[in-house]
Amino acid sequence: MELAALVWALGDVPLAMAGGGALALGPQPWLLLPLGPLQLFVGSGEPRVGGRIHVLRGPWFAWADLPPPRVALGRAIGPAWLALVRGADALTFAWELMASSYLSLFGTVGDEARCGVRLKRAQLWAAALIRQGGLSLWCGLYFSF
Repeated sequence: MELAALVWALGDVPLAMAGGGALALGPQPWLLLPLGPLQLFVGSGEPRVGGRIHVLRGPWFAWADLPPPRVALGRAIGPAWLALVRGADALTFAWELMASSYLSLFGTVGDEARCGVRLKRAQLWAAALIRQGGLSLWCGLYFSF
């Protein structure tokens, strides 16, 4: 899975749950546009264009992505946001723990383990992601219409 798609799909569970928009700058920049219950993903990696439909919202949440085909079911439990994501080739557990309103830890366990830290200030954010022994740095902003 390309890094941009990974961060879109698994590296920001609250963004996936909330259905908002985001602009991410980093190794593979991407844009997520909110369109009601849909989100449109445009990135520099593969897939270049994708979509997400929100099936369920609330403390339990679910969404489906195309392409690649992927479904997720998750739950917000206090400061922890957890999701099981089933892609075409693997089942992945994605998580995010809010340490405070400006700091969170996130990661995945599955075919590949990943871990990161995100700093947030209002709509702005910066993140560091460790994947396959390498470190990538990201920054961006959240928005909604």
